[in-house]
Amino acid sequence: MICPKCNIALETLRVKSVTVYYCKTCKAMWVSFPMLKKIGAMLDLKSELLNPADMESINVKEAPRACPECTKPMDKVYFNGTLVDKCSECNGVWFDNGELSKYFSFFMKNPAKLTDNVTFVKEVCSIEPKKEPEYHELEIQSKEVEKPVLSVNGFFVAFCLLLVIAVSLLLVMVAPLFAALIPILVIVTVFVCAGFKILKPQEAFVLTLFGKYMGTLRGAGFHWVNPLAVSVTPFTPVSLKAMTLENGKQKINDQMGNPIEVGIIVIWEVQDTAKAIFNVEDYKSFISAQSDSALRNIVRMYPYDAPEASGVQSLRGDSAEISAKLKAEIQRNVKVAGIRVVDAKITHLAYAPEIAVAMLQRQQAAAVIDAKKAIVDGAVGMVEMALNRLSSNNVVQLDELEKAKMVNNLLVILCSNKEAQPVIGNRH
Repeated sequence: MICPKCNIALETLRVKSVTVYYCKTCKAMWVSFPMLKKIGAMLDLKSELLNPADMESINVKEAPRACPECTKPMDKVYFNGTLVDKCSECNGVWFDNGELSKYFSFFMKNPAKLTDNVTFVKEVCSIEPKKEPEYHELEIQSKEVEKPVLSVNGFFVAFCLLLVIAVSLLLVMVAPLFAALIPILVIVTVFVCAGFKILKPQEAFVLTLFGKYMGTLRGAGFHWVNPLAVSVTPFTPVSLKAMTLENGKQKINDQMGNPIEVGIIVIWEVQDTAKAIFNVEDYKSFISAQSDSALRNIVRMYPYDAPEASGVQSLRGDSAEISAKLKAEIQRNVKVAGIRVVDAKITHLAYAPEIAVAMLQRQQAAAVIDAKKAIVDGAVGMVEMALNRLSSNNVVQLDELEKAKMVNNLLVILCSNKEAQPVIGNRH
Protein backbone atom coordinates (compact mmCIF):
# COMPACT_ATOMS: atom_id res chain seq x y z
CA MET A 1 0.00 0.00 0.00
CA ILE A 2 1.17 3.52 -0.86
CA CYS A 3 0.47 6.66 1.17
CA PRO A 4 -1.74 8.92 -1.01
CA LYS A 5 -0.08 11.99 0.51
CA CYS A 6 3.62 11.11 0.77
CA ASN A 7 3.80 8.43 -1.97
CA ILE A 8 5.77 6.03 0.22
CA ALA A 9 4.99 2.50 1.33
CA LEU A 10 2.76 2.19 4.38
CA GLU A 11 4.01 0.49 7.51
CA THR A 12 2.02 -2.33 9.13
CA LEU A 13 1.02 -1.99 12.77
CA ARG A 14 -0.20 -5.12 14.56
CA VAL A 15 -1.32 -4.90 18.17
CA LYS A 16 -3.07 -8.01 19.47
CA SER A 17 -5.90 -8.75 17.00
CA VAL A 18 -5.82 -5.28 15.38
CA THR A 19 -3.98 -4.69 12.10
CA VAL A 20 -3.74 -1.20 10.57
CA TYR A 21 -1.47 0.55 8.08
CA TYR A 22 0.16 3.93 8.62
CA CYS A 23 2.61 6.33 7.04
CA LYS A 24 5.73 6.85 9.12
CA THR A 25 6.18 10.33 7.63
CA CYS A 26 2.76 11.99 7.99
CA LYS A 27 1.40 9.51 10.62
CA ALA A 28 -1.83 9.12 8.63
CA MET A 29 -3.53 5.72 8.91
CA TRP A 30 -5.60 3.42 6.73
CA VAL A 31 -8.19 1.42 8.73
CA SER A 32 -10.88 -0.91 7.47
CA PHE A 33 -14.26 -0.72 9.17
CA PRO A 34 -13.99 -4.25 10.69
CA MET A 35 -10.78 -3.08 12.39
CA LEU A 36 -12.56 0.06 13.58
CA LYS A 37 -15.16 -2.19 15.22
CA LYS A 38 -12.42 -4.25 16.88
CA ILE A 39 -10.87 -1.09 18.31
CA GLY A 40 -14.30 0.14 19.41
CA ALA A 41 -14.94 -3.14 21.25
CA MET A 42 -12.02 -2.27 23.54
CA LEU A 43 -13.48 1.14 24.42
CA ASP A 44 -16.41 2.20 26.58
CA LEU A 45 -18.80 3.34 23.85
CA LYS A 46 -22.17 5.01 24.36
CA SER A 47 -23.45 4.14 20.87
CA GLU A 48 -22.59 1.95 17.90
CA LEU A 49 -19.91 3.06 15.46
CA LEU A 50 -20.95 4.67 12.18
CA ASN A 51 -19.14 3.58 9.06
CA PRO A 52 -17.83 6.68 7.24
CA ALA A 53 -17.59 4.55 4.08
CA ASP A 54 -21.41 4.36 4.05
CA MET A 55 -21.93 8.08 4.58
CA GLU A 56 -22.77 10.53 1.81
CA SER A 57 -19.72 12.25 0.35
CA ILE A 58 -19.34 16.01 -0.03
CA ASN A 59 -17.76 18.15 -2.73
CA VAL A 60 -14.53 19.97 -1.91
CA LYS A 61 -12.01 21.93 -3.95
CA GLU A 62 -9.17 19.65 -2.89
CA ALA A 63 -8.17 16.98 -5.40
CA PRO A 64 -9.27 13.48 -4.36
CA ARG A 65 -6.67 11.14 -2.94
CA ALA A 66 -6.06 7.64 -4.24
CA CYS A 67 -7.18 4.74 -2.08
CA PRO A 68 -4.11 2.96 -0.66
CA GLU A 69 -5.74 -0.41 -1.30
CA CYS A 70 -7.50 -0.17 -4.68
CA THR A 71 -5.94 3.12 -5.95
CA LYS A 72 -9.40 4.49 -6.86
CA PRO A 73 -10.17 8.13 -5.95
CA MET A 74 -11.50 8.46 -2.41
CA ASP A 75 -14.43 10.67 -1.41
CA LYS A 76 -14.50 13.22 1.39
CA VAL A 77 -16.87 12.81 4.34
CA TYR A 78 -17.58 15.48 6.94
CA PHE A 79 -17.58 13.72 10.30
CA ASN A 80 -17.46 15.15 13.84
CA GLY A 81 -15.85 18.40 12.78
CA THR A 82 -13.24 16.86 10.48
CA LEU A 83 -12.97 15.83 6.84
CA VAL A 84 -11.91 12.22 6.36
CA ASP A 85 -11.28 10.24 3.19
CA LYS A 86 -13.27 7.09 2.59
CA CYS A 87 -13.36 4.35 0.00
CA SER A 88 -16.71 2.65 -0.39
CA GLU A 89 -15.16 -0.07 -2.55
CA CYS A 90 -12.68 -1.23 0.09
CA ASN A 91 -14.89 -0.29 3.09
CA GLY A 92 -11.98 1.60 4.59
CA VAL A 93 -11.17 5.07 5.91
CA TRP A 94 -8.03 7.19 5.61
CA PHE A 95 -7.42 9.16 8.81
CA ASP A 96 -4.94 12.01 8.82
CA ASN A 97 -2.83 12.25 11.93
CA GLY A 98 -5.03 12.86 14.99
CA GLU A 99 -8.34 12.21 13.23
CA LEU A 100 -8.67 8.65 14.57
CA SER A 101 -9.02 9.82 18.18
CA LYS A 102 -11.52 12.49 17.06
CA TYR A 103 -13.58 9.82 15.32
CA PHE A 104 -13.84 7.60 18.39
CA SER A 105 -14.45 10.54 20.75
CA PHE A 106 -17.84 11.01 19.09
CA PHE A 107 -18.95 7.54 20.28
CA MET A 108 -17.16 7.25 23.64
CA LYS A 109 -18.80 7.99 26.97
CA ASN A 110 -15.63 9.74 28.11
CA PRO A 111 -14.03 11.48 25.10
CA ALA A 112 -10.45 10.42 24.43
CA LYS A 113 -7.60 12.91 24.50
CA LEU A 114 -6.37 14.06 21.09
CA THR A 115 -3.24 12.16 20.12
CA ASP A 116 -1.53 10.82 17.02
CA ASN A 117 -3.03 7.78 15.34
CA VAL A 118 -0.28 5.28 16.17
CA THR A 119 -0.22 6.19 19.86
CA PHE A 120 -4.00 6.00 20.04
CA VAL A 121 -4.11 2.47 18.62
CA LYS A 122 -1.33 1.27 20.92
CA GLU A 123 -2.99 2.78 24.00
CA VAL A 124 -6.42 1.38 23.17
CA CYS A 125 -5.13 -2.13 22.47
CA SER A 126 -3.19 -2.13 25.73
CA ILE A 127 -6.37 -1.54 27.76
CA GLU A 128 -7.28 -4.61 29.76
CA PRO A 129 -10.95 -5.55 29.42
CA LYS A 130 -12.97 -4.89 32.53
CA LYS A 131 -13.80 -8.02 34.42
CA GLU A 132 -17.31 -8.26 35.71
CA PRO A 133 -17.51 -9.14 39.39
CA GLU A 134 -18.17 -12.79 39.97
CA TYR A 135 -21.52 -13.59 41.50
CA HIS A 136 -22.29 -16.86 43.16
CA GLU A 137 -25.78 -18.13 43.73
CA LEU A 138 -26.79 -19.08 47.22
CA GLU A 139 -26.29 -22.75 47.99
CA ILE A 140 -28.42 -24.71 50.43
CA GLN A 141 -28.67 -28.30 51.59
CA SER A 142 -32.10 -29.06 50.12
CA LYS A 143 -32.08 -29.99 46.45
CA GLU A 144 -35.80 -30.54 45.89
CA VAL A 145 -37.12 -29.68 42.43
CA GLU A 146 -40.80 -29.42 41.55
CA LYS A 147 -42.40 -32.44 39.89
CA PRO A 148 -46.06 -33.16 39.01
CA VAL A 149 -48.13 -35.47 41.21
CA LEU A 150 -50.38 -38.20 39.85
CA SER A 151 -54.02 -37.12 40.13
CA VAL A 152 -57.43 -38.28 38.90
CA ASN A 153 -60.49 -36.25 37.99
CA GLY A 154 -62.37 -35.72 41.25
CA PHE A 155 -65.84 -35.98 39.69
CA PHE A 156 -65.05 -39.41 38.27
CA VAL A 157 -63.84 -40.69 41.67
CA ALA A 158 -66.87 -39.15 43.42
CA PHE A 159 -69.21 -40.83 40.92
CA CYS A 160 -67.53 -44.20 41.50
CA LEU A 161 -67.71 -43.72 45.28
CA LEU A 162 -71.42 -42.88 45.18
CA LEU A 163 -72.02 -45.86 42.92
CA VAL A 164 -70.27 -48.19 45.42
CA ILE A 165 -72.28 -46.71 48.32
CA ALA A 166 -75.57 -47.14 46.42
CA VAL A 167 -74.77 -50.76 45.52
CA SER A 168 -73.74 -51.50 49.10
CA LEU A 169 -76.96 -50.05 50.52
CA LEU A 170 -79.01 -52.01 48.00
CA LEU A 171 -77.25 -55.23 49.06
CA VAL A 172 -77.97 -54.48 52.71
CA MET A 173 -81.67 -53.95 51.93
CA VAL A 174 -81.85 -57.18 49.95
CA ALA A 175 -79.67 -59.29 52.22
CA PRO A 176 -79.43 -58.11 55.84
CA LEU A 177 -76.31 -60.28 56.25
CA PHE A 178 -74.35 -57.55 54.43
CA ALA A 179 -75.13 -55.05 57.23
CA ALA A 180 -71.77 -55.95 58.79
CA LEU A 181 -70.07 -54.27 55.79
CA ILE A 182 -71.47 -50.82 56.66
CA PRO A 183 -68.62 -49.87 59.11
CA ILE A 184 -66.08 -50.88 56.48
CA LEU A 185 -67.95 -48.83 53.88
CA VAL A 186 -67.87 -45.79 56.16
CA ILE A 187 -64.12 -46.16 56.74
CA VAL A 188 -63.46 -46.55 52.98
CA THR A 189 -65.65 -43.53 52.22
CA VAL A 190 -63.81 -41.35 54.74
CA PHE A 191 -60.44 -42.58 53.42
CA VAL A 192 -61.34 -41.85 49.80
CA CYS A 193 -62.77 -38.42 50.61
CA ALA A 194 -59.43 -37.43 52.15
CA GLY A 195 -57.94 -37.46 48.64
CA PHE A 196 -60.26 -34.81 47.19
CA LYS A 197 -58.59 -31.45 46.49
CA ILE A 198 -60.11 -28.29 45.05
CA LEU A 199 -57.86 -25.70 43.42
CA LYS A 200 -58.65 -22.24 42.12
CA PRO A 201 -56.80 -20.69 39.14
CA GLN A 202 -53.13 -19.93 39.86
CA GLU A 203 -52.97 -22.10 43.00
CA ALA A 204 -50.99 -25.24 43.86
CA PHE A 205 -50.67 -27.82 46.63
CA VAL A 206 -47.26 -29.18 47.63
CA LEU A 207 -47.82 -32.79 48.78
CA THR A 208 -45.69 -35.07 50.93
CA LEU A 209 -46.06 -38.78 51.59
CA PHE A 210 -44.76 -39.95 54.98
CA GLY A 211 -42.49 -36.92 55.16
CA LYS A 212 -41.07 -37.28 51.65
CA TYR A 213 -41.85 -34.84 48.84
CA MET A 214 -44.38 -36.51 46.56
CA GLY A 215 -45.11 -33.79 44.00
CA THR A 216 -47.01 -30.60 43.30
CA LEU A 217 -50.67 -30.47 42.29
CA ARG A 218 -51.36 -27.69 39.80
CA GLY A 219 -54.37 -26.73 37.70
CA ALA A 220 -57.73 -25.30 38.66
CA GLY A 221 -60.53 -27.81 39.27
CA PHE A 222 -61.62 -30.81 41.34
CA HIS A 223 -58.83 -33.38 41.80
CA TRP A 224 -58.32 -36.65 43.64
CA VAL A 225 -54.87 -37.76 44.79
CA ASN A 226 -53.45 -40.38 47.11
CA PRO A 227 -55.43 -39.95 50.36
CA LEU A 228 -52.24 -40.58 52.35
CA ALA A 229 -50.61 -37.53 50.74
CA VAL A 230 -50.55 -34.49 53.00
CA SER A 231 -50.39 -30.89 51.84
CA VAL A 232 -47.61 -28.83 53.42
CA THR A 233 -50.02 -25.89 53.48
CA PRO A 234 -53.42 -27.62 53.90
CA PHE A 235 -55.50 -24.51 54.52
CA THR A 236 -53.63 -22.05 52.29
CA PRO A 237 -52.51 -23.25 48.86
CA VAL A 238 -49.33 -21.82 47.37
CA SER A 239 -50.29 -18.84 45.22
CA LEU A 240 -48.85 -18.77 41.71
CA LYS A 241 -50.12 -15.26 40.97
CA ALA A 242 -47.81 -12.35 40.28
CA MET A 243 -47.32 -10.54 43.57
CA THR A 244 -46.07 -7.08 44.43
CA LEU A 245 -43.41 -6.32 47.01
CA GLU A 246 -42.93 -2.78 48.26
CA ASN A 247 -40.70 -2.45 51.30
CA GLY A 248 -40.99 1.31 51.60
CA LYS A 249 -38.24 3.93 51.41
CA GLN A 250 -34.70 3.17 52.52
CA LYS A 251 -31.90 5.59 53.33
CA ILE A 252 -28.74 4.50 51.49
CA ASN A 253 -25.45 6.23 50.68
CA ASP A 254 -24.72 6.51 46.96
CA GLN A 255 -21.28 6.16 45.35
CA MET A 256 -20.32 9.68 46.45
CA GLY A 257 -21.37 9.01 50.04
CA ASN A 258 -24.47 11.21 49.84
CA PRO A 259 -27.46 9.86 51.81
CA ILE A 260 -30.45 9.33 49.53
CA GLU A 261 -33.91 7.86 49.95
CA VAL A 262 -34.75 5.01 47.57
CA GLY A 263 -37.92 2.99 47.20
CA ILE A 264 -38.48 0.05 44.87
CA ILE A 265 -41.33 -2.13 43.74
CA VAL A 266 -40.70 -5.78 42.83
CA ILE A 267 -43.14 -7.90 40.82
CA TRP A 268 -42.50 -11.60 41.43
CA GLU A 269 -44.09 -15.02 41.23
CA VAL A 270 -43.43 -18.53 42.50
CA GLN A 271 -41.94 -20.60 39.70
CA ASP A 272 -40.83 -23.74 41.56
CA THR A 273 -43.12 -24.56 44.46
CA ALA A 274 -40.83 -27.28 45.85
CA LYS A 275 -37.93 -24.85 46.21
CA ALA A 276 -40.18 -22.17 47.67
CA ILE A 277 -41.50 -24.51 50.38
CA PHE A 278 -38.50 -26.68 51.23
CA ASN A 279 -35.46 -24.49 50.49
CA VAL A 280 -36.34 -21.51 52.69
CA GLU A 281 -38.38 -21.02 55.85
CA ASP A 282 -40.65 -18.27 54.49
CA TYR A 283 -40.22 -17.38 50.82
CA LYS A 284 -42.12 -14.10 51.16
CA SER A 285 -39.81 -12.85 53.91
CA PHE A 286 -36.87 -14.23 51.97
CA ILE A 287 -37.52 -12.17 48.83
CA SER A 288 -38.19 -9.09 50.96
CA ALA A 289 -34.80 -9.37 52.66
CA GLN A 290 -32.96 -10.15 49.42
CA SER A 291 -34.59 -7.19 47.65
CA ASP A 292 -33.36 -4.81 50.36
CA SER A 293 -29.87 -6.28 50.15
CA ALA A 294 -29.75 -6.06 46.33
CA LEU A 295 -31.01 -2.46 46.42
CA ARG A 296 -28.21 -1.43 48.76
CA ASN A 297 -25.58 -3.17 46.65
CA ILE A 298 -26.74 -1.52 43.43
CA VAL A 299 -27.26 1.99 44.82
CA ARG A 300 -23.76 2.08 46.34
CA MET A 301 -22.26 1.52 42.89
CA TYR A 302 -23.67 4.69 41.27
CA PRO A 303 -23.91 8.41 42.05
CA TYR A 304 -27.30 10.02 42.46
CA ASP A 305 -26.75 12.30 39.48
CA ALA A 306 -24.02 12.99 36.91
CA PRO A 307 -23.65 15.40 33.98
CA GLU A 308 -24.81 13.96 30.67
CA ALA A 309 -21.55 14.89 28.96
CA SER A 310 -19.52 12.86 31.46
CA GLY A 311 -20.98 9.57 30.23
CA VAL A 312 -21.15 8.27 33.82
CA GLN A 313 -24.22 6.21 34.67
CA SER A 314 -26.30 7.62 37.52
CA LEU A 315 -29.36 6.58 39.47
CA ARG A 316 -31.43 9.50 38.18
CA GLY A 317 -30.29 9.57 34.57
CA ASP A 318 -30.09 5.85 33.79
CA SER A 319 -33.16 4.46 35.53
CA ALA A 320 -33.79 1.78 32.88
CA GLU A 321 -30.27 0.35 33.13
CA ILE A 322 -30.29 0.52 36.92
CA SER A 323 -33.66 -1.26 37.07
CA ALA A 324 -32.36 -4.02 34.79
CA LYS A 325 -29.31 -4.57 37.00
CA LEU A 326 -31.47 -4.46 40.12
CA LYS A 327 -33.80 -7.09 38.67
CA ALA A 328 -30.84 -9.33 37.75
CA GLU A 329 -29.33 -8.94 41.23
CA ILE A 330 -32.56 -9.86 43.00
CA GLN A 331 -33.19 -12.77 40.63
CA ARG A 332 -29.74 -14.15 41.34
CA ASN A 333 -30.39 -14.06 45.08
CA VAL A 334 -33.89 -15.57 45.07
CA LYS A 335 -33.39 -18.27 42.45
CA VAL A 336 -32.65 -20.73 45.24
CA ALA A 337 -36.20 -20.18 46.54
CA GLY A 338 -37.84 -20.97 43.19
CA ILE A 339 -38.94 -17.36 42.67
CA ARG A 340 -38.95 -15.55 39.33
CA VAL A 341 -38.62 -11.79 39.38
CA VAL A 342 -40.89 -10.32 36.70
CA ASP A 343 -39.85 -6.69 37.12
CA ALA A 344 -38.07 -4.40 39.55
CA LYS A 345 -38.24 -0.62 39.35
CA ILE A 346 -37.20 2.33 41.46
CA THR A 347 -40.37 4.17 42.49
CA HIS A 348 -38.85 6.83 44.73
CA LEU A 349 -35.49 8.58 44.47
CA ALA A 350 -34.59 11.70 46.38
CA TYR A 351 -31.85 13.18 48.50
CA ALA A 352 -32.24 12.70 52.23
CA PRO A 353 -33.90 15.71 53.92
CA GLU A 354 -30.70 16.76 55.70
CA ILE A 355 -28.86 17.44 52.42
CA ALA A 356 -31.75 18.06 50.02
CA VAL A 357 -31.51 21.87 50.15
CA ALA A 358 -27.74 21.93 49.61
CA MET A 359 -27.96 19.50 46.71
CA LEU A 360 -30.74 21.51 45.08
CA GLN A 361 -28.61 24.64 45.21
CA ARG A 362 -25.70 22.74 43.66
CA GLN A 363 -27.90 21.46 40.84
CA GLN A 364 -29.21 24.96 40.16
CA ALA A 365 -25.68 26.35 40.10
CA ALA A 366 -24.54 23.62 37.70
CA ALA A 367 -27.51 24.31 35.43
CA VAL A 368 -26.69 28.03 35.34
CA ILE A 369 -23.04 27.31 34.53
CA ASP A 370 -23.99 24.90 31.72
CA ALA A 371 -26.41 27.46 30.28
CA LYS A 372 -23.81 30.24 30.37
CA LYS A 373 -21.23 27.95 28.81
CA ALA A 374 -23.57 27.09 25.94
CA ILE A 375 -24.32 30.79 25.39
CA VAL A 376 -20.64 31.72 25.36
CA ASP A 377 -19.71 28.86 23.02
CA GLY A 378 -22.47 29.85 20.62
CA ALA A 379 -21.57 33.52 20.78
CA VAL A 380 -17.88 32.88 20.07
CA GLY A 381 -18.81 30.72 17.10
CA MET A 382 -21.13 33.39 15.70
CA VAL A 383 -18.50 36.12 16.13
CA GLU A 384 -15.89 33.98 14.42
CA MET A 385 -18.30 33.24 11.57
CA ALA A 386 -19.16 36.94 11.18
CA LEU A 387 -15.52 38.02 10.99
CA ASN A 388 -14.69 35.27 8.50
CA ARG A 389 -17.66 36.13 6.29
CA LEU A 390 -16.81 39.84 6.29
CA SER A 391 -13.22 39.07 5.39
CA SER A 392 -13.88 36.38 2.76
CA ASN A 393 -16.60 38.39 0.97
CA ASN A 394 -14.53 41.63 1.07
CA VAL A 395 -17.45 43.49 2.62
CA VAL A 396 -15.23 45.68 4.76
CA GLN A 397 -11.60 45.73 5.84
CA LEU A 398 -11.15 46.08 9.59
CA ASP A 399 -7.94 46.64 11.50
CA GLU A 400 -7.23 44.90 14.80
CA LEU A 401 -8.70 47.70 16.94
CA GLU A 402 -11.93 47.75 14.94
CA LYS A 403 -12.14 43.95 15.12
CA ALA A 404 -11.73 44.12 18.89
CA LYS A 405 -14.53 46.68 19.17
CA MET A 406 -16.78 44.62 16.90
CA VAL A 407 -16.10 41.46 18.92
CA ASN A 408 -16.88 43.36 22.11
CA ASN A 409 -20.20 44.62 20.74
CA LEU A 410 -21.26 41.24 19.39
CA LEU A 411 -20.39 39.40 22.58
CA VAL A 412 -22.31 41.93 24.66
CA ILE A 413 -25.34 41.56 22.41
CA LEU A 414 -25.23 37.75 22.35
CA CYS A 415 -24.23 37.05 25.97
CA SER A 416 -26.07 39.78 27.84
CA ASN A 417 -29.74 40.31 28.50
CA LYS A 418 -29.24 44.03 28.14
CA GLU A 419 -29.14 45.94 24.89
CA ALA A 420 -25.66 46.78 23.71
CA GLN A 421 -24.36 50.28 23.06
CA PRO A 422 -22.35 49.94 19.83
CA VAL A 423 -18.99 51.66 19.61
CA ILE A 424 -18.25 53.15 16.20
CA GLY A 425 -14.65 53.81 15.44
CA ASN A 426 -13.49 56.56 13.04
CA ARG A 427 -10.72 55.67 10.74
CA HIS A 428 -8.09 58.35 10.10
